[in-house]
Order: sequence, then C-alpha cells, then structure tokens
Amino acid sequence: MKRSILVIDDDELLLGFIEEILTATGYQVSAYSSPVKALDHLKKETVDLVITDVKMNELTGDEVLAEVKKEYPNIGVIMITGFGNINHAVRALHKGAFDYITKPFKAKEILFRVNRFFEADPEEEAAKKKSAANATSAPSIKSDKAEAVSPVDASKKGENQFIGNDPQIKKLMRVLPQIAKNVAPVLIQGESGTGKEVFAHQIHVHSNRADGPYIKINCANLPSELVESTLFGHIKGAFTGAISDRKGAFDAADGGTLLLDEITEIDINVQAKLLRVLQENEFYRVGSQKPIKANVRILATSNRNIAESIADKEFREDLYYRLNVFPIEIPPLRQRKSDIPLLVNYFAEHYTKHYGLEPKEISKELMDYMVSQDWRGNVRELNNKMHRGIILAQDSDSIKIEHINNEMFSSVDENLSNESMESEDLPLMSIEEAEMKLIRKALEKTNGNQKKAAELLGISDRTIRNKLKQYGEDE
Repeated sequence: MKRSILVIDDDELLLGFIEEILTATGYQVSAYSSPVKALDHLKKETVDLVITDVKMNELTGDEVLAEVKKEYPNIGVIMITGFGNINHAVRALHKGAFDYITKPFKAKEILFRVNRFFEADPEEEAAKKKSAANATSAPSIKSDKAEAVSPVDASKKGENQFIGNDPQIKKLMRVLPQIAKNVAPVLIQGESGTGKEVFAHQIHVHSNRADGPYIKINCANLPSELVESTLFGHIKGAFTGAISDRKGAFDAADGGTLLLDEITEIDINVQAKLLRVLQENEFYRVGSQKPIKANVRILATSNRNIAESIADKEFREDLYYRLNVFPIEIPPLRQRKSDIPLLVNYFAEHYTKHYGLEPKEISKELMDYMVSQDWRGNVRELNNKMHRGIILAQDSDSIKIEHINNEMFSSVDENLSNESMESEDLPLMSIEEAEMKLIRKALEKTNGNQKKAAELLGISDRTIRNKLKQYGEDE
C-alpha cells in the first residue's frame, strides 16, 4: 500500500516540484496551494504525513501544525522554512513537528527526510531507492518565493563538473581518480565559493560507491541541539520532542558517501563521536547503547583556518589528522585567472540552455572586466553574475557589462564588495528580508509602479502585492 503524503505550499511552482519528486518515488501525493482546502482534505482522506510551508497567506505553517497535532496526532508533519528561520523550526520540533527542511533544497534532501519518517522495511526501502534514482532526471525549477533544485546528477558527465585548465586544477583532477578509488576520508579546504562541494561530488561519482547514496549535511546550518540527532539519529524518548525512533545521516548514507560541509562548525563534543566513527566504523543513536556499524565514506569541507580553530580549542586535533588522509586545497579564483574566460563561457552556455534562449556572445569589454575582478566570492559569485547577465540580456544578442552590473543592484553589490575579505560569505539575512530588499529596490527604480517592478524582478505583479501584504508594507 502506498504511503500517503499531503503537501501544502501557496507557491505553486515549488508545490509542483515537490509533488513530482514524491510521486516519482512511489508515494501517493495530494498537493494544495490553499492550507484551508488541505485541512478539509484531511477530514475526508487518510494521510500519513503532512509537508507544509511556514509562510502562507491563508494560514501559517504553525497553524497547520497545531491543527494536525490536535485533530490527527498520529500524522507526521515536516515543515518547510527559510534559512533565516531555523530557530523557528526548532521550536516547531518542540511543538510536535517531525522534521524541517530549509530553502533552497534539493530533491534528495526532502526525500531523505520523508524516507526517514516512514522507516520502511528493507524491501520497500530498496524499491524507494530505485524510484529515487529514476527521479533524479526531474527538472530544476525556479520560483519567485524560493529555489527548488533538482537532485545532483550522479553521472560522471553531469552538471557538477569541476571546470578549469589552470595547472593547479589540472593537478587536482589528475589525483582525483586515485583519491576516489578507496574509502579513506578526504578533507577539502578553500575559501567559500571555490568549488569544494563540486570536487567532493566528483570524488563520489568516480568512486566504487557511485551507485550508493550521496548525502550532504551542511554543518553550519544545523542548530547545536540537533547536530548529533541529525548525524546519528535517536531513539524514542531520547530528548523532549523525540516522539519516535529516527534514523540519521549515517543511516541514509549507508553503502555510499557522506559529505560534512563546513565540518569545523560542529560542536566540539559531537566531534569526539565523529572521531569514534572514523576509528571504529560504528556509531550510537542518541539515547541508545547499541552500536551500529557504519559503512560510509566521509568527505569533509572547511573554509576556515583549521590550525587557528585547533589553537582556539574549537576543533579537535586528533579528528583533523583522521580526516586529513588526503588533504585537498581548492585555490581561489583570483589565483587562477586563466580559468575565468572558460567559466564565463560555460555559465553563459548553461543558462541560455536553461532558459531556452539563443546563444549569446560575450562582449570583449565584459570579458576584460570579468578577468580583471578579484572575485571575493570566487566561482559562486561569478556564476551568480553570469546568471543575472543572461536573464537581463535575454532580448539581446550579446552579454555586456551593463547586464552584469545593472544599476538596480549596484548599491547591494557595492556593499558586498566593501565587506572585509575575512568575511567570505554574504551578509546573513532571512529570505524574507532579502525578498523585501529586492522588492523595495525595484519599486524605488520604477517610482512605485508594481507592474514595472515585477518585470524587473521577473515575477508577477500579483506576487509583489502579496509580498507587500504579507510583510505589512501595503499601506
């Protein structure tokens, strides 16, 4: 019998994406953009799990959670929330939610949480994994509310290629097959945006575990109280809110690869338990004394100076040496400028195909400009600039500097460029703040004309009206 899932999100693009992924994996899915209609559905149909967004116009995710827990206590709830609302998600767990997922997310990430909820028997789980593999061909989509990204292509010729002809990159790619064909841990270091995750993915797809799961955990995004449970799972009653047994990332990655992104952000006490996994290939669920064998290869990334973290007692020296069997350093883009033209053309081709546009030339002035930049945000920043340029140049035969440095975004870009080099990531703000910052800027440029502002942002004027109403700025 198929497991039944009710999905609620008033962003219809994101709703359709989730419905497509879960249906392709074998679940019976009912999808509603109206939380009121979704709750009416619960009165008529049996449902095993509810997945609901937090921010909606008719009802909030909190209200949906409260209603489900009150009227249907046996139904599980997974919350969808923005990055800036993780503390809110933790409170939702205390109110009875099974789990939460932060936007933007990949299909594999939501499948990981859904599969973990159902704790299927081995035969059913194997069938789901097979279906999940088929689901990886699902298209990625963009919405004006959040970005939902299709799962990582597990083929060696997928989009997650490591692009570069610089001697430093060629050296890394030459050693990649040797690193991939074993199970030793790998520590990948480098500044934010250099491509650490992409290189880690290449290790997995070139390994003997390429057909196994590839699970990524962003350690920097995990609330401290949930790190251990997320990694190792927990048993019922292990802590407040642990209403059932739950598997963790090591279970999900069994037979495959586990990427611990920004591992230096993990609490020092949990680091000791990671060390045990590396030493003895076993772990304990939170609240349990029963060891579980771990058949997982660990890859780790960090953008911090690990020597300083060790000196500051924030990272265990013994864990560092366990992880550092194959130390990899990804150079910043400013140290391999010969790769910039290659990357510019790669992203231009990628985004024109993505949006179904005709090929576009890169103006000489733009290429000279791109090569001259220091790229504090590295390849990620260049990628974002080219993505912007393609969108703004869609009616033009070529991409020019004004498409990349559109005046609408100039003040934001200037603020970012003035940030200290020590702060490599973008300024932390919630998704809601970022949305409103862009909407206000667009309205300022169009003298309050919502229709023109919507055209600038590539969204509907109805969306702008809803956002202004949602954030109390529709006066």
